[in-house]
Amino acid sequence: MLYRNIFRPLLFTVNPEQCHRMLVKTLKFYGHIFPLRMFYRKCYHTCNPFHFQGLQFQNRVGLSAGFDKEAQVFDQLSDFGFAFIEIGTITPSPQEGNPCPRIFRTPADQSLISRTGFNNPGVEVVFKRISRNRKHPYILGVNINKDANSTGQQVVKDFEKVFVRLYEVADYFTVNWGSISAEEMDMVLSRLADLRKSFPMHRAIFLKFPADVPEKVLDKGIAMAEHYGLQGFIATGPTKGRDDLKETSPVMLQHIGNGQVSGKGIGLRSLNVVKYLHHHIGKEMLVIGSGNVMTPEDAKKMIKAGADLVEIYSAMIYNGPGIVKKMNKGILSENKIH
Repeated sequence: MLYRNIFRPLLFTVNPEQCHRMLVKTLKFYGHIFPLRMFYRKCYHTCNPFHFQGLQFQNRVGLSAGFDKEAQVFDQLSDFGFAFIEIGTITPSPQEGNPCPRIFRTPADQSLISRTGFNNPGVEVVFKRISRNRKHPYILGVNINKDANSTGQQVVKDFEKVFVRLYEVADYFTVNWGSISAEEMDMVLSRLADLRKSFPMHRAIFLKFPADVPEKVLDKGIAMAEHYGLQGFIATGPTKGRDDLKETSPVMLQHIGNGQVSGKGIGLRSLNVVKYLHHHIGKEMLVIGSGNVMTPEDAKKMIKAGADLVEIYSAMIYNGPGIVKKMNKGILSENKIH
């Protein structure tokens, strides 16, 4: 209540990207106040262990890629109860992304519309930041991609560069379906599967689907993931559709312009993809539910639909960091009932 009634109204007076920069600076400062960090870690901690092929999650809730794109505050964010945090998207070279403004709030629908691009400092900077700043036990994932202008075989080389460089400091990698063509995806996954064999330790690879993925494409992605020995799926990323932005005026949406919708505006798309995956993949593959997971009830619905874990982003923007513990408690109570 404190966040929604006091802090959120103040934060929402600042444009989203500037607000994000302020939060990052605050978290960096907070990272040096060790007694306060200990207090928050104890306060937000929820024990609901989940184990999957060498990955030991403290609970079922994680932070999706997009919040800590530049790998600046992932360790501080872990203090607020996240079992896993995904940074990125990370590319080989620094990327500026699209011109600002590129992130927009639609508060009436508890959603975000963004067209950021893969703005990040590049793999070398990220490697140094992870190596230097990772202090606490949690699962760290990295969403990876190619440089914006790369084509042809360079696409595969780009993924290879990021994958190899971060392999020893990450716990899993995520590749976004739809960010490259299906043919390029086939080559990329083939290469990553081969590269993984050369390392003594095993790192999971997950395929992340967009919210608008049709069933035929889902089937193709599932077959590809099974063929190359991927560990599972994240369902889903944002949607291009705006049908579920029911409370935001058409004038405002037209003013915002292009962009993908995350948060409540995803509607049932992510939940439906999770259900489809649950019925079409084996139990040896993991499903992370992401997209319109805004409340503890949403998190429980994802788990009921077949997700093993849930991932949030917009929920923290609209409900504050306390939502993590509330979701974990909701999932834990549901597990006890069943």
